Amino acid sequence: MKMHKYTAPDMRTALRKVRAEHGPDALILWTRRTAGVVELTVATDPEAMANVEILTEARRAVGADTVAMPTRSASRPAVVSPVGIPPGVLPPAVAGSPAIDSELRSLRHLLETQLAALAWNDLTRRAPVKAALMREFASLGLDRELGAALLEGVTSDDELERARQQGLAALCDRLKTIDDRWTTQGGVLSLIGSPGSGKSSAMAGIAARWVLRNGPNGAVLVSAGDPRFGAFEQLARLGRLLGIPTYQVEEIEALPALLARLGEQRLVLVDTGAVGLRSDDRSDDPGLEERNLSILRSAGSIAAVLPATLQATAARQLALRYARAGVTACIATRLDEAASLGGLLSAVITAGLPLAYVTDGTRLPDDLRPARSDELIALAVALQERNGNTADEDLLVSRLEGRVHVAS
Repeated sequence: MKMHKYTAPDMRTALRKVRAEHGPDALILWTRRTAGVVELTVATDPEAMANVEILTEARRAVGADTVAMPTRSASRPAVVSPVGIPPGVLPPAVAGSPAIDSELRSLRHLLETQLAALAWNDLTRRAPVKAALMREFASLGLDRELGAALLEGVTSDDELERARQQGLAALCDRLKTIDDRWTTQGGVLSLIGSPGSGKSSAMAGIAARWVLRNGPNGAVLVSAGDPRFGAFEQLARLGRLLGIPTYQVEEIEALPALLARLGEQRLVLVDTGAVGLRSDDRSDDPGLEERNLSILRSAGSIAAVLPATLQATAARQLALRYARAGVTACIATRLDEAASLGGLLSAVITAGLPLAYVTDGTRLPDDLRPARSDELIALAVALQERNGNTADEDLLVSRLEGRVHVAS
């Protein structure tokens, strides 16, 4: 597809120029009037527009003399408005052509990218404090939606440090945490997480905190439906180390019966396999995971383990999947291995999941502690400064693309 621009003192003259050079094969993308001159941009593609009669009929239906001409004020650039062809004018073979659709998508992306670059340049000139804050949020690793929401709550337009404090305070308010209820009040807590997420270390840390606070009495460890080789043996070693009894059920369906026999125990920690993690279920029984999750929800609380080393997109998808599974809270692990915390924080905030604990090592129980939003925000800033994480111009412009749309 080739694009051409024409200028003329009025629309009629501009259209005559287009018809004289391209005939009926030109597609009008947009028009605008500036400084008393009409600018007309058209696209031509001989292969995509081979059917001249059909396109001529479409142009008549649109009406060449009724093309909208938005005016441009001195303080605001003109908004471009591509001229569309009404539904039903083109037959399906032409209107739904993959080649045309691909060209239009490419053209739209090009226009939105250019508009986003203009919007970013305008923002840096008109509101330099907010532009600098947007850069800092991106450097922290926060996703686009969360960063935009935080910017909306910033009222300081003339002092960067004050604006930064407002933005970080808003981030702290959005990051929900819950108290250390399981080591103080007890209950049934099932842990789910992918292999290597730090689930076993998190469970060991919670159990150790219970023993330090309450002694070994009143607590049990349970391995339920965990197919990993040696999983129960590892849990049993932890139980012997802490003086806590350990039980095993091969299938989660047997968990309610075991819990009924353990009714007098104050704290029951349930270690599970990778339950509720996959977006698709390739097993012979597609409803198995949902039934397992239902059993865990009816038994008590579910805590999902999220390693801070996950990529931002993976963390977001996993947190949303946990939220749909009815998870009570999250445990953030492997903070000592993370280069940035923005992706993890964005994921749990977007999913609406509170954080219960964090881990930053394998020493028990010192490296597991209750989550505190202010400490996590401070750690996120420290990691950004320590590792020199920055956001380049292309990333900042791309973040505006989702907010700048070409009319269609």
